[in-house]
Order: sequence, then C-alpha cells, then structure tokens
Amino acid sequence: MATIDRSTFLRRGAAAAAGLTVAGPLFAFQSRVAAGKPLAGPGYGPLIDRGELALPRGFTYKVVSREGEMMSDGNPTPGIFDGMGSFPGPNNTTILIRNHENRRRSGESAVVVPEEFRYDPDPAYNGGCTKVVVRRSGELVTSFAILGGTTTNCAGGVTPWGTWITSEEAVDGAGVRHGYNFEIDAYAAGPVAAEPIRGAGRLVHEAVGWLAGALYQTEDRGTNACLYRYVPNATPRRAGDLARSTGVLQALAIEGMPNLDTSQGLPVGEPLPVSWVTIDEPEPATDTVRIEAASKGAAAFDRQEGCWVANGRFYFCCTLGGPQNLGQVFEFDPSAGTLTLIYESPGPEALKNPDNLVVTPDGDLLLCEDADEPQFLRLLTTDGRISDFARAIDAPGSEFCGACFDPSGKTLFVNQQGDRASGPGKVLGRTYAITGPWARLR
Repeated sequence: MATIDRSTFLRRGAAAAAGLTVAGPLFAFQSRVAAGKPLAGPGYGPLIDRGELALPRGFTYKVVSREGEMMSDGNPTPGIFDGMGSFPGPNNTTILIRNHENRRRSGESAVVVPEEFRYDPDPAYNGGCTKVVVRRSGELVTSFAILGGTTTNCAGGVTPWGTWITSEEAVDGAGVRHGYNFEIDAYAAGPVAAEPIRGAGRLVHEAVGWLAGALYQTEDRGTNACLYRYVPNATPRRAGDLARSTGVLQALAIEGMPNLDTSQGLPVGEPLPVSWVTIDEPEPATDTVRIEAASKGAAAFDRQEGCWVANGRFYFCCTLGGPQNLGQVFEFDPSAGTLTLIYESPGPEALKNPDNLVVTPDGDLLLCEDADEPQFLRLLTTDGRISDFARAIDAPGSEFCGACFDPSGKTLFVNQQGDRASGPGKVLGRTYAITGPWARLR
C-alpha cells in the first residue's frame, strides 16, 4: 500500500491547525445564561429521515465499513466500534484508525492480528484497532487489523507526529497487565507491536490529547475520576517515542479548593486556576492511581469521557456531570492555567450524557451521546447554542462514537457502536461518512 511521507503529514497538520483560529468554543455561553436567553439554536435545520440516520437538509451519509464485512487481511471486521482518529492518506485518501471496545464477553468478534504482534497472548483479550483507508468519495480502499491483544479499547487521540493513541478502559490481567495507552503509527502498512505507554499510568483510561508538551488523559470513572497529564522528559518525534519515554504523571487540582467535586454547583463560564499533583506510583498493582491523586487534593469529575485538542485548548466531557447527571463540557487552557465549565446540560431535550466529542473546523463542538434512545449527535456552537445534528434511526439504542473530520474538513466520519450481544436482531457496528453544506451555518 502506498504511504504518505511524514513531513507531508506534519505540513498538512499545521495547515489544519491554522484553520482553527476562532475564539474558544462557547465563549458567549456565560453571557447568555446571565441574560436568561434560550440556548437552543437552529443549527443546520430540522432532521430528515435518510434511512439509517436522520440528518439536516442537504446532508447525506455513506456506510464506509460495517461489522462482519471481510477486510483486506482476510478477517471479518470486528464489532463494538468506538473512538477513532483521521489522518491524510496517499492520493487524497483518508486514513482512519478505529477502536474496538471488546471486553472479553461472549459473542464479540475478535480483533485478529498475528500472534507475534499481540500484546497479550491470552485469546480472551480480543480488543484492539483496525486501520481503514477511504477515498474522498467515501469508498473503502483497504482495511485490516493493526493492533490486537488488548482490552476495552474505548477512545484515544491523535498526535502531531502521525499516530493514534488507543486507550484501555480497564485495569485487569493476571499475567500481562492491562490498563494502558498504546501508540499506533497511522502509516504502518500492517499490524504493529503493542507497546504500552507505561509512564502515562495504569488506570481506567478513556481518551487522550497531546498539547503543550504533555499528554492529557481522561478517566472513565464515576464521581472520583481525575484528569491527568503525562509530561515526558523528551518531546516525542515519531511512533514509539512515548512508549520508550520516561517522565512524570500528574493529576489536576483546583487551587485553594482541594478535592473539589466538579459535578455539582460549579459556575458556568468561570475560569478556575489549577495546579498539578505528582503521582508517585503510576503503575500500581491495582486500580489506585485515582486514590493517590485524591489523597493529594486532586479534583474529582463524574465519568470523564471523550476529549479533543484545538485552539491551544483541551476540551473534554463528563458524561454524568451536573445536578441532573446529564453531562458537562470543560475547557482546559494550559497557557492560562485554568479550567472552565463551558456547558452543563439543562435537560435531556438539549443534551443527554455526551461521550466522544470532536471540534469542528469552524471551532464548534460535536457531541456523541451515550444515553437512552433515541441517540443524537448534538452541535454546540461557538455562540453557546445547542442543536440536533443527527439521530440514529435503525439503531436507536446504539451510541454514536469516534467522530472525526477528514483533513479537508468536509467529511465527518462517525461510528455507530453496535450491540455487544450476538444472535438474531443484533445491531451491527458501522462507520459513516457524512457530507453536506457545513459552511451554511456561518
């Protein structure tokens, strides 16, 4: 398979970043709350039934990949799609690295890689990632399993040097330990060896984002989750550098408010100064990193999930945050050293339990819900208005996940996770390519 050279990737990445120069998303939200103005917005307009999805007028979708379809490596496409990242590929293609959140349960379709590339030789550990290459038209070019032998690969994040970091959302393993992040070279032509990023900690990982010399990490735990950063001693340049690095793992604390519970009573739009506490034991025998963090005053969050980096800021969701447990969205600004709650769901009609998220090329946020049906993709704009962008029709109980844009910003790729159960009526995981008049909102 042809590859794109890394210098081209870095140039394209810099150009894409230059396009995200708007003010931080939701900068007007606080003023709207103070004025008592309605927060619902028109978005791209009412949703219209398109078959598997309901989308605004002018938007269409194509199924790029579906669970069970034969891949280029001769194995069926695994199920339980989850987090995903995109990269510029050769000949105007897009490379997608996609997680499969297998949890060692019956009925799951395993991610199959050669034995020598598996992280854990125990076949029960059947999670991992696939690589999918797509033409601009949405047509599939090739797909294969690229990492295997891991478990509960939930979300992750892209890096500036052309890799996808996939995160294990489970701390277990009697022989081989699990609970790590793993780095995948997006331009690898076949399966890669799974090397854990040990310095980034052994914990219930959800998603990551590289920003200002550190790997920021969310933790999918209820009420007692912490926000972490791993600061390597040397700046990574290529795939594998993080796994072989040394550095320090830290957890976020709010200055003057040790162990602040961020899920209740936090003022929207008010930047809070932060500090960082150092984790002395990043690889404990059991899931105790958050306990050490709390003992040192780290702030507590309610089920952190997806995250994204844009505009020099780190955005993340708390799925159960807020007084109604319907979700919060935070912004961390490393240059200012502040954490700001920028959105808190006022009710299920606005937002229900956001999970994965992505910053759009215009600086808005697209939020993937993980809630009771129906499931929505919600658009949260830079002026603080929220609207529906997509609704699942034939898989209303299956969550949206893995939202990301192609390098041009014209195609949104997003997954439907699919069912964990097997048998008749099983909802299959799938990856959509959604195109339409994105500029119309502006």
